Amino acid sequence: MASFSAQVGRDRYPSRMATATVAHEAVGARGEGVSAWQVARWLTLVLYVVTLLGALVGGARAVSVDDLQAALQRGAVEQVRVVGALDGPDGYSDGVQGVSTVRLEWRDGWHRSVAEVRQASSLEELHSQGFDEMSSDYIIGDVGQELQGIAPDLEIVRAEWQSGAYGSFGDWEVRGAWAYLPMALLVACVALLVRSPQPRLATRWAWVWLVLSPGLIVAAPAYLILGARGKVPGQPRLSGVVSFLIVVLLLQ
Repeated sequence: MASFSAQVGRDRYPSRMATATVAHEAVGARGEGVSAWQVARWLTLVLYVVTLLGALVGGARAVSVDDLQAALQRGAVEQVRVVGALDGPDGYSDGVQGVSTVRLEWRDGWHRSVAEVRQASSLEELHSQGFDEMSSDYIIGDVGQELQGIAPDLEIVRAEWQSGAYGSFGDWEVRGAWAYLPMALLVACVALLVRSPQPRLATRWAWVWLVLSPGLIVAAPAYLILGARGKVPGQPRLSGVVSFLIVVLLLQ
């Protein structure tokens, strides 16, 4: 009787040990996979926040020349930086001929703004290069003088185009070191989409098109916070074709 009881105990003990070891390894592998994915997802969200702050602090909001004129009329701008104008060493000269794209930079309150305008030496020169005089995004003659006609005390700083990295994030233009952040965010989002499980709200290709569009500033947090949570069975999702058409409309 004693011999039988001991045998039963030896048979049951190894069985319990083997089962416990297999279960522990399975749970550990699953936990490590989920943890790695969540870390990558939240790190990308942090990168988005840094990119947004970089655009606000180190970038300039792209607006129209009409916005600059309105700011000048209300006396909100003290200085405008004119980049790439048809100017010689001593400023604008009537002898200069042609059409140039001029970048206007100014500070209005806490943020910087930028607009582009065409500068033409004459209306005839504007017509000869195929530009429409009915549009409001051109100036004939001296750009600085035209702006000072609106705000006589305005300070004009003339500068030449400079080389360097350039990028955009929504309506904001970023240059220099800040310009690498939107590209890094784009690469991180696409990498997550490639390696992620099927996303929520839209298919994988649909999210890819949205992230690659000018709507990255909205698409990135939407994917990282909502879409990356995983597909819900039975829930309809935006298709890649529809997403592509939306992007095409945004680019019009």
